[in-house]
Amino acid sequence: MGIWTVLTKHVPGETAEAAAARTVFVREKFSWATLFLAPFVLARFRLWLPLIAYVAVVVLLQLAESFGGLARPVGDVVMAGFHILLAFELPALRQRKLARQGFEEAAVVIAHDREEAEHRFFAEWTGARPAPLARADLPAIRPMAPPAFAGGQSGVIGAFPGT
Repeated sequence: MGIWTVLTKHVPGETAEAAAARTVFVREKFSWATLFLAPFVLARFRLWLPLIAYVAVVVLLQLAESFGGLARPVGDVVMAGFHILLAFELPALRQRKLARQGFEEAAVVIAHDREEAEHRFFAEWTGARPAPLARADLPAIRPMAPPAFAGGQSGVIGAFPGT
């Protein structure tokens, strides 16, 4: 199961179809692609400020290794930590970018995949509910017999007096 944050952008006087076209689903998960290919993923989602920060960190580490005497393994550990940070924070970075563009959080949906998340969100958004099961569709349910207790004791368990 995955968690999806749904963001929408409302424009006054628009149709429901136009509003649905501007709905964005952001999956809340660790991004393996960002862990290994951070600059490409940041460019793909047009996250220019984090991409500039990424380039600045790379340049500063290269300068520190070349002129500052920073050991190469230390620079590698710092870059690995920066990649891990970006991989965890990618959904939040995307949400902040969309918020700056005027999108608002509309819902949080739990679903197996994006298609199911879209189905659940739009069913709730439009008010379309699945039809309830007819009585004939339900399996026959027999009432349960009360539990039998040994020794004729009451059904109280513990230090309560039997009545």
